[in-house]
Amino acid sequence: MKNTKVWWGIAVAWCIATAVATQQPFFTGDSTEELLSNPFFDSAILNYIARKCVHVTAFGLLALWFWLALRGKQHRYALAWGLATLYGAIDEWHQSFIPDRSGAVTDVLINSFGACLMLAIVYSVTRKRQVSHR
Repeated sequence: MKNTKVWWGIAVAWCIATAVATQQPFFTGDSTEELLSNPFFDSAILNYIARKCVHVTAFGLLALWFWLALRGKQHRYALAWGLATLYGAIDEWHQSFIPDRSGAVTDVLINSFGACLMLAIVYSVTRKRQVSHR
């Protein structure tokens, strides 16, 4: 029980960090595109891929933190995925109020995919460990 409080704290801190990051001008599409500018590739494509990978990673980690916080709960995977997806939707809604940002349903889907992907990896690893310990 004690460890679950730590994981809840980490999950909440991650949510706050995500909300703060989305308010920073540095993390807008134009700023990150300038950062990725190079003579070999179209920076707009690199920017798009990099930004979507950040979504997958950030919400995958959030799902992991929720999964760890929900230790001992029934439907742990579904709850962790649902909470990460819900926060992804809230974050996109929040972005719709920030100048030079927009909230996108496709980003909510990408956030949800990242959460699902991480939980599939966790399931695979934990299942493999259970089988090897038999």
